[in-house]
Amino acid sequence: MKKSLETDVRKRAKYEKIQDKTLLIIARLTSQSGRLMFVPDEALIRRLKLKEGNNNPAYKIREAFRKLNQKNLIMYRRTPYGWSARLTSEGKRYAKKLELLDRIKLEKPAKWDKRWRVVIFDIWERRRPVRDKLRIMLKKAGFYKIQNSVWAYPYDCEELIAFLKVEMRLGSGVLYMIVEGIEQNQKIQSYFGLK
Repeated sequence: MKKSLETDVRKRAKYEKIQDKTLLIIARLTSQSGRLMFVPDEALIRRLKLKEGNNNPAYKIREAFRKLNQKNLIMYRRTPYGWSARLTSEGKRYAKKLELLDRIKLEKPAKWDKRWRVVIFDIWERRRPVRDKLRIMLKKAGFYKIQNSVWAYPYDCEELIAFLKVEMRLGSGVLYMIVEGIEQNQKIQSYFGLK
């Protein structure tokens, strides 16, 4: 059962990533007003970095458009020239959040201060999609997973964690700590290439 649950979470995360990328592409290719734009399938496949093979990239794009439409983030239709899409007002807000998150880069100072930044979270089961998305964001940012709800990073990341807490409405469900040492110190140091 665990294997199928893990597979399910990975699959859902992969599709959400494609949806987010698709929404960002639409936001970047449309004007500020969010007017209609036309994009051929090949261009979207290239921009999303989808690979030909067992999985049909055109299907993934159709699925992403359908899901984004269901979430009321875009309005779309297929034309002989490609896809015609328009962001809804909710889609514009969500695209802004994705843009902000995409721009937040964690700075790596020249010298490590020998302190770990630890993020611990306790998010209810009924908010499982949010919890899974937080894990994906932490992994994408380069954090090391100590346990499912405990992640470590060697450099200052307070700005990112504060942003995620606000945007994902996590409040006191996420705790950010700066600690001097961790039990698996050597293992984590080698993961980050630190001495």
